[in-house]
Amino acid sequence: MEQELKLQILDPSPAAWEKISQHPLLALGTISPLQLHALYYDSRDGALQRARLAYRVRREGKEWVATLKAEGQSAGGLHQRPEWNVTVFSSEADLRVFTDSDAVALLAPFLDLALQIILETRFERLESRVDRVDGSQILVALDRGEIVANGLREPILEVELELATGEAAAVLEMGAELCLTLPLLPDGESKMFRGLRLAGLIPTDAGTMRYQTPPLRRHENAGKAFSRLLIQQSQQAISEARQHSTDNSTQTLHQLRKTVRSLRALLRFCRALDADNRLGNARQELADWFHQQNIRRDHEVLAMYWEALATDTGTEVIPLRSWLIVQAEATPAHLGQCAAAILKLWARLLRATLYSDQDLQHYAEMHLRRQDRQLMAAGDAAKTAASFHVLRIRIKNWRYVILALGDIWPSKDSKTLLKLLSALQEISGAVHDAEMAGQHLAGLATSRKHGLAFSAGMLMGYLHARESRQRKKFSRYWERLENAPRPWG
Repeated sequence: MEQELKLQILDPSPAAWEKISQHPLLALGTISPLQLHALYYDSRDGALQRARLAYRVRREGKEWVATLKAEGQSAGGLHQRPEWNVTVFSSEADLRVFTDSDAVALLAPFLDLALQIILETRFERLESRVDRVDGSQILVALDRGEIVANGLREPILEVELELATGEAAAVLEMGAELCLTLPLLPDGESKMFRGLRLAGLIPTDAGTMRYQTPPLRRHENAGKAFSRLLIQQSQQAISEARQHSTDNSTQTLHQLRKTVRSLRALLRFCRALDADNRLGNARQELADWFHQQNIRRDHEVLAMYWEALATDTGTEVIPLRSWLIVQAEATPAHLGQCAAAILKLWARLLRATLYSDQDLQHYAEMHLRRQDRQLMAAGDAAKTAASFHVLRIRIKNWRYVILALGDIWPSKDSKTLLKLLSALQEISGAVHDAEMAGQHLAGLATSRKHGLAFSAGMLMGYLHARESRQRKKFSRYWERLENAPRPWG
């Protein structure tokens, strides 16, 4: 079983390559690069691909090596799948070279296929073997080259950390150390997957699907259930960090922040299962990254408000919007920091799952009732801006936890409760936006930059007028929430 973490290099510059190749953790030193040329085969109608099989023949130095990979899983950059390698005499396609009984069984229906080259990869590789403190051994590969398919080319620039012996957690921990100091991010796409997309053999958006939440069973152990759920959300967050590194849009950063917020809400909810506080550092590191991004998110939200308001009123958009975007971009996304915290969290959950002597339903309902009481008390106490902010955060966290645990109550309708929480989250967010606008725009509104001052004052006035309406709306929805049935009774 192959287990490897793939890390995409985000900076294509020679300086970045030099920094990565000389990083002491990779132990590449003065190793000479190995030249690799791989040919990937399939039938004209993609029979192997439909069977979730990948077959290639690759030149590795002076040898040709045939490789078969079967269906596995790839999540959060960690690839786990069965693999068979056989040294062969040439690049000719021949499925009969595999003699392992499992490989033979998988290939039996395809031995008479007419195979053709569907894509190629050509790259240089630096290799080393690293011993970790837990006794695990990791094979390091630093690759630079290109994928060629359908007359098109796409660069290869990545680090692979393959587990030779030991625990998969060691690969994640090493990846976390590297992401923290180098321009790297976990990548869930293999070279073949990228090549298939380049060749037009899979949809262009095939790599952007969201992960499915693992099914929860109400009578399973609470510790094991929350460990699985936290790992799944960690994988989703890593995928979204990679997506943001590609798109660099307001929408992708917002989606990443939402998933990290949900992950943090679940970590807080199952804290009682972490008696030794093994996850404490990860909780704090995620909180640090999240709060660093608040200023960026605030200015991006204000830019969206202003663009809509200026368009509706026929006011010039660019000066204030440009100023807000510059302020937002002054806060880097620090995706490596985010990925490192998540990889460490994932590794700790692999090394030891959370512990509980309760089943999932009992633990979840007991703690949801407690949070329900705390939320109602926070609502009664929300008389100031600070206390209303606390209430807004509690609403968000409670909603994210209930969303994640929805499988526990399949016969009871939680939609009404979730709709109310979603509405309250949106309304309280609008109130927060007005307060946030005052913090960021008050100085600009009184400045001597006449055009900016007028636009800033106009936006502040709009948001504050909107705030009074939203507070009245919040009161109505809050009363509905107080009387809404809870799915746990």
